[in-house]
Amino acid sequence: MLIYGLLAGIASVFANESLGQEEFNLGEIIVTNRRASFYSGRATENVSVLTEDKIKDLPARNLSEVLSYITGVDIEPRQGFGRGTSISIQGSDSRQVRVMIDGIPLNNQASGQVDPTRFPIDNIARIEVIKGASSHIWGSALGGVINVITKDTGTTLIPHGSITNSFAEFHTRNHNADLSGKINELGYYIFSSYMESGGEGARDDVLEKKAFGKLSYDLGNSARAICSFGYSAADVNSGEFPADSTVRWQAQPYRFRYGKITWEGHIFDAETIIDVKHSRQDIITRSYLSIDTEDPFWTTVTKDVLYELSINSTLYPRGRDLFVFGADFDWGGLKSNIYLSEEKTLSLQAPYCNYTLRLGTLDFNFGLRYDNNSEFGQEVSPSFGWVYHLDDATATLIRATVSRGFNAPPLLWKYNDDVALGIAPNPDIKAERAWVYELGLESKLVTGLWIKFSLYRADISNAISLAENESGLLYMKNFEKFRRQGADLQLRIKVTEWLSFFGAAVFNDIENRATGETVRGGGKPRQGFDIGIEYKSKSGFAFSLLGNYNRWNEPADYQPNDRKMLLDAKLSQRFKHLATFLNIYNLTNTKYWADYFFPVPERYFEGGFTINW
Repeated sequence: MLIYGLLAGIASVFANESLGQEEFNLGEIIVTNRRASFYSGRATENVSVLTEDKIKDLPARNLSEVLSYITGVDIEPRQGFGRGTSISIQGSDSRQVRVMIDGIPLNNQASGQVDPTRFPIDNIARIEVIKGASSHIWGSALGGVINVITKDTGTTLIPHGSITNSFAEFHTRNHNADLSGKINELGYYIFSSYMESGGEGARDDVLEKKAFGKLSYDLGNSARAICSFGYSAADVNSGEFPADSTVRWQAQPYRFRYGKITWEGHIFDAETIIDVKHSRQDIITRSYLSIDTEDPFWTTVTKDVLYELSINSTLYPRGRDLFVFGADFDWGGLKSNIYLSEEKTLSLQAPYCNYTLRLGTLDFNFGLRYDNNSEFGQEVSPSFGWVYHLDDATATLIRATVSRGFNAPPLLWKYNDDVALGIAPNPDIKAERAWVYELGLESKLVTGLWIKFSLYRADISNAISLAENESGLLYMKNFEKFRRQGADLQLRIKVTEWLSFFGAAVFNDIENRATGETVRGGGKPRQGFDIGIEYKSKSGFAFSLLGNYNRWNEPADYQPNDRKMLLDAKLSQRFKHLATFLNIYNLTNTKYWADYFFPVPERYFEGGFTINW
């Protein structure tokens, strides 16, 4: 969280990560996984980073599609225009992945999830992904953490900016613009985005409007005040459902506001950040019985509000260690016209600290956080990890972590008042708890070859999954113990200065330890494979071909058709102040779906240009 824009600038110098895979110099990338700046090579966690330049190399239109190219981060492929998706890291449920923009938590209290399609990518400076439990730093985060860090305010009196326009099939057009600069002590950054599409078929259209703004003011003595605000809104239609479905189509408009006010400076010898954060999500679902009607037979409206005060301080003992301490104070509220008869609220107080000790080729980290949640009780989350640096030409790192993690369920699962849709509340539902073990190795084995191998295991008590009660209603239930374990392997081969290949394989297994059965559903992949080619010339021409295969753990009645490789491609040419590009989605025109309600669109093309000044 420490001066995100500055870190993005430093990282752009050191980082060179391509196609979602860490480059050879990952150990030099600055990350904020400790809520303070630190080299990722010193991180005991499994960290991935995408920089602004590498995001531009991807055939992607929103945050959901960018994340899908990071190994170990799986996005359920509901890739119709504007349709929501879910995130899984290391086989976790989507609600177990904590998603933030500039440290602002975005997980809602209705489902516990975040829909990443709602956020643009042209205002992003970098994306940091911590795979695995990070409760000792962030609280409720059993699957992982995704922190999207936006661009900082400008530094020059003459404004700098860009305009991007793209056009795709299905009557789709997308327009983005941003501008940054500085007048005396006042810096600014503004961004806007407009996208509309007719979609593939009837009732498949979408209209999105997004904006983001940031102001900074230099206060002297290395202090700074920052204010930022983001807005995402859309009118999204689902498209026509299959004929055997009771509902024929749905409209799902949403309004999302988020922002924060920050003071950065020094209190005594500590670098200190004080944040006041806020987010509000208005989500509506209108269900229709006929494709031709404009009158819904069912409408739900939920409003989710969060306020958070965060205080974070950093010290550097001995000039090389790192000590971070602080506290989060949250207040959240949830309203619904259908599911809740009155607003439900929760409050949270959570002090935390962590210490990174550097002893030659060994780094040790000790972390501890205490969460006091008014609805789900108290949690203590310790963590211990180490990194060993082999002092040789291969730059080999060995990482290991043992941590205690937890995940608090959303309020709606506890208090749902309306069972008309067959979903019952569970007033006795408890937070999930887990002991998590991780082991990893990263190395440049020979010139031009980079490898990363990771193992993980999570023993989850009070694990939550869908069940059926005595009345035949579905509800979310705590089970005695689940075990989630798996591995991922990443390889990257740099053939020449301009040409490289990569491949990755991921395996996840989720088992109900009481019954020995595999846990299915909920957007959890069992196997995944990534392949890719990247070519970049000195003349500015670039070509990327990306392939992804996922076998989803979906029940048979979802009729999954997921045992196929999806391929996307991007061709681009960059000049001094102009860049042109062509994206090809679903290059081989694969018929693919994890859920037959939401098939991947047929092959289509998107072309556009960016003007920079």
